[in-house]
Amino acid sequence: MRSFDRKPRVLLVLAHFDDMRNPSGRPNFVPQGVGHAFLAGAFDRDAVEIRIHSEFHSGPLLDEQAFAWPDMLVLTGVTSAFDRMCQLAAYARTKSPGCVVVAGGPAVRNLPLTSSRVFDFACHGDVEELCEIARDVFGPAAAASEVFPRYDLLSWKSPVNYVESSRYCNFRCSFCALTAERREYKAWPLAHLERQIRSYTQSKILLFIDNNFYGNDRAFFLAKLDLLESLFREGSIPGWIALVTSDFFADDRNIERARRAGCLGLFCGVESFTPAQIKAYDKRQNLILPQHEMIRSCLEAGIVFQYGLIFDPTSQKLSEMEEELDFVLRHDEIPLPAFLSLTIPLLGTPYFHKRLNEGAILPLAKLRDMDGFTLMTRPLDGVNETVSFVRGLARLEGRRRQVLGHGLRFWRRYRRSLSWRQMASQIANGVRLCTPSLINGRRLPRGDDERLTYVTTTQPLGPLYTPAFPVPDRFSGNFRATFVTDASGGPSEQIAADVEAARQVGQLEMRLGQPTQRYV
Repeated sequence: MRSFDRKPRVLLVLAHFDDMRNPSGRPNFVPQGVGHAFLAGAFDRDAVEIRIHSEFHSGPLLDEQAFAWPDMLVLTGVTSAFDRMCQLAAYARTKSPGCVVVAGGPAVRNLPLTSSRVFDFACHGDVEELCEIARDVFGPAAAASEVFPRYDLLSWKSPVNYVESSRYCNFRCSFCALTAERREYKAWPLAHLERQIRSYTQSKILLFIDNNFYGNDRAFFLAKLDLLESLFREGSIPGWIALVTSDFFADDRNIERARRAGCLGLFCGVESFTPAQIKAYDKRQNLILPQHEMIRSCLEAGIVFQYGLIFDPTSQKLSEMEEELDFVLRHDEIPLPAFLSLTIPLLGTPYFHKRLNEGAILPLAKLRDMDGFTLMTRPLDGVNETVSFVRGLARLEGRRRQVLGHGLRFWRRYRRSLSWRQMASQIANGVRLCTPSLINGRRLPRGDDERLTYVTTTQPLGPLYTPAFPVPDRFSGNFRATFVTDASGGPSEQIAADVEAARQVGQLEMRLGQPTQRYV
């Protein structure tokens, strides 16, 4: 335990690599990641000085003074951000010798050996695990008596307020990072949810960051709607948006219940309109009823429906993926997808293990490229033929006229059921898909996009792999890429060792019934 003549300082960073090498962040994107605000809640607000930074929102953290400030650096991020977390650790240790580095998230859990070498604390549990670390490093007073998200530290201008009513998911889709987590779905008490909502000083639309707002506890779901309806009617909230799974729509009453409680929009993981592909993703809950009927009933009830489409070139031919896009653009009862992505072989998922065992992951595949816009697996139609499709996903290239026609027909169909704000959000989504720089804030240096190959084997790493300021030679390894496969397409030595270690950790967790924690 370290002693200080002042309050200990903790810097929490949401690490991020932008898929388009955008150097400025995406402040206008919704939703934003708020994991750093949740992690901040593990520290006592009176005993510890806290700063947070989101690289997704504000761009890469490169300020030397910022790295000289903390006594502890806490890092989190999605799988593709693991290398970035290693870089940030090097910066903090260079500018603040003795700084304790804590890291967590899906990549840390699935790279236990590598993480234990890079970070002082490599966490495998939830946010609450950070309380124990705070006590170990700074003493008992540093840990919060109750973990509560520090929304007050989110200083950005946001059109929504973020809240969480549950964590994890009760389904196990083959490609989802949550499946690799092996955690049980759990819900927070209603009093905790209401406290989150009322903690905001400004009343804004609520955006639930739940992995599955609907869940598997119907009594809790209905009680949650009762609470939201009460808050909506008293004027405390102007409405809310949440993510649900397709089984939500199996009960016709749920849409009306949600609308009455102030629901403005729902996101649902459609992923594909092809039954065979849905089965391949192990999303059989999406086969409960025809998806286009589910979408239409939601929109006609006055609730915006959002979804994503995921393409798997390893199991889908180019013609099939093109037809999937054409299907959406032809049918005006279906809105345009909120995002388009390739299936990502995320570490620890059934999809990852299947493709790795098949030798279907491309040679010299990099963890940094697990962004959904870089080809990671061997396509059925060949790499060269598939790249043009992959490149076009970012902007729906060649389809702007179809997008315009679809938007007009969609407006005619739903102009009476959706409010002007809801309809404007749908139109803005079409604009974003065609011209992402307008809304996502992607301001690329001239020529950068042309240098991207969209194939992991040859995709450039980008400027962040060059240190922003001098670091000692002992940290040079922190700026090397983590390779998933070797030059022959087999698992890299690093990944092979970590996959086995993660398997053993998972077996231990199952025996203990709780996540384990690894220390250096």
